[in-house]
Amino acid sequence: MKRFAVILFVCFSFSFLQAQDAVKLRDEGNKAMAAQQFALALAKYEKALSVWGNKPPDQAMIFSMGACAYRANDMNKSLKYIDMSIAAGHSLDMAYQYRACIMKAQNNNEGYLKTLKDGLAKVPNSKALKETLGKLYFTEGDKHYHEALDIMKNAIAQVKAGKYAASDKAFKDQNDKARLDFKEAMKYMNMSLELNPSDENAKTVKTNCQNQLNMLI
Repeated sequence: MKRFAVILFVCFSFSFLQAQDAVKLRDEGNKAMAAQQFALALAKYEKALSVWGNKPPDQAMIFSMGACAYRANDMNKSLKYIDMSIAAGHSLDMAYQYRACIMKAQNNNEGYLKTLKDGLAKVPNSKALKETLGKLYFTEGDKHYHEALDIMKNAIAQVKAGKYAASDKAFKDQNDKARLDFKEAMKYMNMSLELNPSDENAKTVKTNCQNQLNMLI
């Protein structure tokens, strides 16, 4: 019984020392982060996490680990810790913003779009996520808008050059192609305006698309 008590005491003492080390390392990480020494802060945090033991995880520290890794340009680690924050439901608005930035840094367009959509599903009132996704929709719509304009510009040039007449099927085919792009542009502008209703650029492009559609054959 005496031996068991000694073992229990040793285990408790070891756990207590581990907990002290973890807190000390975390605090050192906080100081390094405040000094914008992000790689050092991340190293301190990771050491703290490795000796954290069975205590409830420090979600603020884990989020800071993701932020520091991002600032240190270690996108794989940043994604790992930001995903841990998201799974824990910690600082979801900022966590999804970081995740979107990571996806963009990795040129993962599909992941970027999915992250923004997932983020808004979890944090529907996030102004930053709305603005970012709205701009993404605007960019896609604007691309279709200018593609349609280019199609019509080329078609009109062909008519002026005498390659075909405005009554010919070839010209009507170009109208149909442009029509599809104008409609796609309007679809994305509507999606953009749902998120950013005051975006004057989106309103202008939408109006221009409608005007162009009204003029097509």
